[in-house]
Amino acid sequence: MAGRILVVDGAPTNRITMKVRLSSACYEVATAASGQEALRMARLIHPQIVLIGTGLPDIGGPMLCAALRALPQGGDMPVLVLARGEDRVAALRAGASALIDPDGDELTLLARIRGLMRHEASGFETAGFEPAHGMAEPAAAFLHDPRPRAVFVADQPATALGWRHALQARVDFAISVSDPERALAEAAAGKVAELYLIAADIRQSGDGLRLLSELRSRPHSRDAGFVVALRPERAEMMPVALDLGAGDVLPWDLAALHFAPEAAVRLQTQLARKHEADRRRNETRRNMHFAMTDPLTGLHNRRFALPRLSELAFEAQERQRDLAVMLLDLDRFKRVNDIHGHPAGDAVLAEVASRLASALPEDAVLARIGGEEFLAVLPDCPVRTARRVAEDLRQAVMAAPVRLPAGCDSAELGVTVSVGVAIGEARAPQQAAPDPESLLASADRALLAAKSSGRNRIVIAPQMIAA
Repeated sequence: MAGRILVVDGAPTNRITMKVRLSSACYEVATAASGQEALRMARLIHPQIVLIGTGLPDIGGPMLCAALRALPQGGDMPVLVLARGEDRVAALRAGASALIDPDGDELTLLARIRGLMRHEASGFETAGFEPAHGMAEPAAAFLHDPRPRAVFVADQPATALGWRHALQARVDFAISVSDPERALAEAAAGKVAELYLIAADIRQSGDGLRLLSELRSRPHSRDAGFVVALRPERAEMMPVALDLGAGDVLPWDLAALHFAPEAAVRLQTQLARKHEADRRRNETRRNMHFAMTDPLTGLHNRRFALPRLSELAFEAQERQRDLAVMLLDLDRFKRVNDIHGHPAGDAVLAEVASRLASALPEDAVLARIGGEEFLAVLPDCPVRTARRVAEDLRQAVMAAPVRLPAGCDSAELGVTVSVGVAIGEARAPQQAAPDPESLLASADRALLAAKSSGRNRIVIAPQMIAA
């Protein structure tokens, strides 16, 4: 199933019809005939989206929306409300994610549901995540107005200026008017608006949707909020706009006196959704960073390093390049803790990690995979280069004593490291990639040999061919 949806409507015919439509689109559908039943079902099944219809016997749509938002899990739950007249703004102010048009078609409804599903997933997208990088893109700098910024792009400047004039006193964000070329150029330069209101037709039919697609594809602007303005005769483009990534679609006359209050609330809602998605995405990335990072040394940990080793082994085979795997173990580290205390041991580990990181090539992976054991993986590294790098690491560790924290018996302590090295040699493309487990085992045997033969030395395992 694509997702779990709760349909709430007082009319049995409406519930049945909606369930059939959504089930045919492969959604898992539950129904409720009253507000109280909807609240009970929401607690029970944790729906991904709630659709609130009309005719509820005990509570109105806006009040039910507010009650759903008050549930422990309701703050992030997308809620679609079918509302008319004054209830539309009331529903939005109660926390509705979007409104269902009573006269809307099935394609538009399904497109809106798909958009909300994408929004829910966006907080957990981590494609391209690299723990060593920052947790979020830098925010755009605004020289004059500290509020969030929206950019309006219409068929002519007068239209966008009219939208701004009608809305600027009703919203809590700054509004700029732009044209497509400038909007794209600013996005490419990192000067990104947090919200874009784009006319579906600017100079030609549909070129506003093409602008939407371009901005959605750019790394700096892809996470902005997007709203499209449609002329009445272009209503068939609404599902297309939603599927392209618009969070909402407003009528062209959004500046009209009767509609401007609703338009302002809907734009403010999209900005709030964008901020919530940013928060969830950054929290997910931060949690992944913590899960894959050793808190003492700041290096990658075993959870990150072993899957990355497998990836590098595969890439080495694809490119027919050698892969060097090194295991490094601090010599007699137990005595450091036993004699000088654990604060001294922590200081030694942190300083050694820093020295190893400084001595390794930029493309190497370095991780702390055990108490005093480190793993280094070097792509495109034949045995002669690996021997030189291993010696650089050994020398870096012993180059100077490590300063110990105040309160230790000694002010500083000399440290050495033993290194075991295994090389996975490239083979012909049709042959198997170097086996990561075999490489690790071979490096571990070499490390044991370095330890048993006196420590503070390097042992290269017999040359490995991919198993």
